[in-house]
Formats: sequence, structure tokens, C-alpha cells
Amino acid sequence: MKQEGSYTSLLNTRVLRGLLSLGGKGYFVQRGWLQSYKHKQALSPTGEPIPWLTYSFLDFIEGRLNKELSLFEYGAGNSTFFFAKQVKTVRSIENNEEWYAKIKGNLPTNVDISFVPLGDKAYQEAILHENSDFDIVLVDGRERVACLKNAMQKLSNKGVIILDDAEREKYKEAFEYMKAKGFRHIPFSGIAIGAIHDKSTVVFYRDQNCLGI
Repeated sequence: MKQEGSYTSLLNTRVLRGLLSLGGKGYFVQRGWLQSYKHKQALSPTGEPIPWLTYSFLDFIEGRLNKELSLFEYGAGNSTFFFAKQVKTVRSIENNEEWYAKIKGNLPTNVDISFVPLGDKAYQEAILHENSDFDIVLVDGRERVACLKNAMQKLSNKGVIILDDAEREKYKEAFEYMKAKGFRHIPFSGIAIGAIHDKSTVVFYRDQNCLGI
């Protein structure tokens, strides 16, 4: 998933001063947004790592995960730590070798991570080489539409696919593809860690899915 963000590019001085003037009050403080800005990483109000997904999605997913679920993610990071605490296994694929080397030694024991460089479809097709299907696939790395299509072949009967930054025009094809495959979707829009613009994290699902939708 996303690596440590560059907050300085997101806020001009006037906006930042306004947020900091809130002191210990307000939505940005309550959600841990300002704390994340200070430490340059995505954190909960209690200082725990959280994914760079929309707050509305994080509210939705709370209480819906369990230790019987398996998760595959394109892109490692805070999401890896976050989901490892709440599901049985996390299989993570990372294309940035420097980032992979930085985090691989600190991951929980239920995480299996691999470095897979971009090119020759190796990254987008990584999931096809797995021996088992997955209940949740998080698509938040590179080549997202291709990754999403390949994920369909390794999705369990109760499986769901999560696509971040789904508001981007270049991911429109993903919606058309999933609809043709019989999936519905729920968009979770709003702000996220490191962003004050509106963005969207989308869940694609079918009946009898693992999230109880």
C-alpha cells in the first residue's frame, strides 16, 4: 500500500495554520489526521498504523473482519500491519525494492511478503501463482485494473475486492468489468490520511460475502 506520505505537498501554509489552530479539538484531531501529519505516516488517534484508505471505509470495515479470513494485497505498508491484526493471513506483493527491504523484517508472523518488480506482467499476475484463493483482495499498488482482473481468478466464493482511489478516471474500466462479472459495489468517499480532497475506496461484492454486505 502507500508508503510514508508527503504531506507538505497537500497543504498550503494558510490551510495548515488553520488546522493547527484547532488545538485538541475538531474532526482532524479526533481522527488522528494531525498526528499523522506530524509523524508523516498514517496513524490512528492512539498511534496505531492504519491504511491510507478513506475514513468512511475504515469505519465500515471495523468489526467485520475475523481470524478466519485470508487477505491478498497489491502494495505493502500500513495496511499490512493493520489487517494482520484482524485476519488469519496476509499475502503481500510489493514492487518497490527499497520499501520492501525496509519493512520485511518488522512484519507480523502471519504476513508473507514478496518483492515483485514491475514489467512482463509479473506484478499484476503474482496472485495467479498462489496455491489458495483469498477472501479479500486489496488493490492499492500499481497496474490496478490488470491486478483487479487477475484477482478475480483467485477470489473465494465469499470474496470481495477493495479498490482504493477508485474516483480516478483511469479506473472506470474496473467498474465495468466487475459489473459484467455480477458484482455490485459500495463507494466509501471522503477524506483520508494525508488528503483533504474527496477520494473513494470501493468494495466490490456479491451475495453471501465475507463482510456481511
